[in-house]
Amino acid sequence: MSHSMDSMDGMGGMDSMNSSDSSMSMMMMMKTYLHFTPGDVVLFDTIHPTSAGTIFATCLIFFLISVGDRYLRAVARRLEHYRVRNAVHLAEFEAANDSKAQLPEGANTAIASLIHYTLMLVVMTFNVAYIISIILGVVVGEIAFGRLNH
Repeated sequence: MSHSMDSMDGMGGMDSMNSSDSSMSMMMMMKTYLHFTPGDVVLFDTIHPTSAGTIFATCLIFFLISVGDRYLRAVARRLEHYRVRNAVHLAEFEAANDSKAQLPEGANTAIASLIHYTLMLVVMTFNVAYIISIILGVVVGEIAFGRLNH
């Protein structure tokens, strides 16, 4: 028995077993069903709101991020509409300033992707309060900024 433990120590077996145990206990703590339970880890290991005030603040932040996401989407649609409407003039401009014309679209796409993946990770906590906040933010953002195209 001690021989097998010594060989495991030489290969880093005990360290990997300890990290495996801690990740296993973390997996056991994570709820994989919809719940309102406080204390979920949100994006980073150091962020786990437990009091009503911190959960409310977290929900408010996710709500505002969702509204901001709809704003970015409206801006992207507006830019696309402008591009189509002014295709002839824009083609001449882009030919002269090709890299400058692509920069705002690329930045908008990068920010939108970052927001979408962040919100996806939040939804994967299965905390219903966070999910409702995100959905309400999308709805309010679409109501507020969805008309920018018309």
